[in-house]
Amino acid sequence: MGVSVLTLILSAACVAITYHLASRLTAVRRLSHVPGPAWAPWSLLWLTRRQLGGRLARDLAQLSQQYGPIFRIGPNSVVISDPFEVRRVWQARGPWSRSRWYEMFRFDQPVETVLSQRDSTAHGALRSKLLPGYSGKDVDNLHSVVDMCIAQFISLVERKYLSTDEMLRPMDLAEKAQFLTLDIISTLAVGSCFGCISEDKDTYGQLASVTGSVPLVVVMANIPDSFMLLQNSISRALLPKEKMEGVRRMMGIAQKNAATRYGPDKTHERDMLGSFVNHGLPYTNAWLETFGQIGAGSDTTATAIRMTILFLITNPHSYSKLLSEIDTAVEDGRVSSPITDDQAKKLPYLQAVIKEGLRMWPPVAGLMPKICGSDQVVCGKNIPAGTEVSWAAIPTLRNKEVFGHDAECFRPGRWLDETAKERLPVMEQVVMLCFGAPSRWECLGKTIALVELNKVFFEVLRRFDISLVDPIAPLKTYDASLSIQSDLWVRIQRRA
Repeated sequence: MGVSVLTLILSAACVAITYHLASRLTAVRRLSHVPGPAWAPWSLLWLTRRQLGGRLARDLAQLSQQYGPIFRIGPNSVVISDPFEVRRVWQARGPWSRSRWYEMFRFDQPVETVLSQRDSTAHGALRSKLLPGYSGKDVDNLHSVVDMCIAQFISLVERKYLSTDEMLRPMDLAEKAQFLTLDIISTLAVGSCFGCISEDKDTYGQLASVTGSVPLVVVMANIPDSFMLLQNSISRALLPKEKMEGVRRMMGIAQKNAATRYGPDKTHERDMLGSFVNHGLPYTNAWLETFGQIGAGSDTTATAIRMTILFLITNPHSYSKLLSEIDTAVEDGRVSSPITDDQAKKLPYLQAVIKEGLRMWPPVAGLMPKICGSDQVVCGKNIPAGTEVSWAAIPTLRNKEVFGHDAECFRPGRWLDETAKERLPVMEQVVMLCFGAPSRWECLGKTIALVELNKVFFEVLRRFDISLVDPIAPLKTYDASLSIQSDLWVRIQRRA
């Protein structure tokens, strides 16, 4: 008697289901010795739900308190929050490399960028061509561009958002901070300012694109093969056009400006794009790196500005101490107008405020997973080869062993305490993890970001007093590896 087609189909289905369940059980068991939420080992749904909920960094901090310095968040994913282990995994010459999670930074682009390149050798070669531009070595106008944009920001406040005792003119600092950083990075990157501050609007739709695409992108990053869908014209047509318009515009600007630096009529400029060209970057790589730096450089620095000012104005003691240092430096003639980067570095409390702001809310709060081709011991647990090891930024940077018993509090004075002198070198090393230091993946834009922070806090607070419009709900924040803030409404008054 012959075997029916239905029997064959059912048999094949049973084999497939059995194989899937066996594979899933094997995956669950290989990390069963690592604690974590009960459902996390079985699928990516647990992680996806946390990301879409916009509280990933804070959820990981809670799990660190519950499970300790290492815990499991997926079938093949663990998270660590021990700063010393994070540094060891990220060390420059260690055996770890980037996981496929980083493919989200490539999307459907024709070549790898410094953000998406996973091969350590290729990444190092690409990075060496970009570093002179990012460091400011090849850029003549780094400081003057930052000064100019901050001056325009101050002018905007005075023109439209200066309140008095009799009149409230609220300003969304979350939005304006990104207008400032977009103008700075666009001018530095391509020599063409977006004009967000002067026009007081999101001129190229960058903010709308970020808020519209981040939830989708971070979820797709957990399923790298899903990015193949973006290479399909039908799939791209289904994406919300109004949310992606800003991305397309910025890509067009990057391509157009890069094109002027190649060919028989090419121009030579001492800006970041010019540096990339001079160090041998091909056209496609040049415009893609320019496009990437506009997005990554503006969002992260804007987050640092927003959150540091929020921590300051909700901590009266720290706020008054910084204002006192600013006023004394001005009265003593130790600073120019505008302040220089070197002058700002000599103001100890300002530097403490910047470090403390980065520590309390790192601009990129995870996951940034790494993998290793061999078994490793991490936080005392055996981690099989190929396991993704991510970091939990908040508990890592609020480690009490490193930063003291009040590590959960915003207290810039910890960086100046006489009793903390012995811990200071370790504190410095740990806080720099927010820039990916000291790994081979350290943030290229660190120098530019610190110049911006050194100048903007001083120049704004030497002129204005800032307070919250609604202390009960000061802002909205959405974190799903990348962090987005909105509706930070403040009252700005001229200082006496």
